Amino acid sequence: MLRKNVSISDTHLKMLDPLLKKHQGNLSAAMRDIIDFTGFVTENMGSLETAKDLFKEKNHAMEQTRNRIYGITIPLTMFRWLLSNRKSSLPPINEAIQLFSQQNINSYDINTLNKVINEEISFLNWPISVNIGSENGQISIQITGIDPEINSFYAKLITMYLSNNKSPQKISKLLNYPASIYMLFGSASTQEEALKSMYEAFGENGRDKISGENDMVLIASS
Repeated sequence: MLRKNVSISDTHLKMLDPLLKKHQGNLSAAMRDIIDFTGFVTENMGSLETAKDLFKEKNHAMEQTRNRIYGITIPLTMFRWLLSNRKSSLPPINEAIQLFSQQNINSYDINTLNKVINEEISFLNWPISVNIGSENGQISIQITGIDPEINSFYAKLITMYLSNNKSPQKISKLLNYPASIYMLFGSASTQEEALKSMYEAFGENGRDKISGENDMVLIASS
């Protein structure tokens, strides 16, 4: 049995209070609990610093989600109903853009773009997956999911996001399948040009041109 004198400030004693209550004021038992927990964290996380960083990162992600979507969740059936009964197919552009936390990333940085968009999907918990790549110097995006309406809605959100990027992107090709949507994006000279391609691709009210199975939309160059 090793005995050591330990000096503890009032601040640290207050932090220890829950453990002291658990062990009925037995400081030695409380310290053993702390040592056991520290050993567990070090064994599984490598170090206390790593554990702290991961905890801060998780809290930051949760805070971002609360700030952007207020942490509200709805059943999938209700989500489908809202999509099918909305008055307008396209949400306000500022609301669409705020879903993406890193709004000013380089749209040609495919790896970062893929990471950002898939992180947003994990926060939203929508039943879709997105794969981003490149094809002949253009950005390719494949959206796959069990519900065509949700696929379509997310395709529009991504399009609104890319059209308002610091390097605006316009749709050059759109393919619609029963369980997926494929889009190609090329560089636009202005955000207005990018937005124009979005309205042309999705129809005047955002519904018409994305509904047909195996439909392909090619956007004429301005």
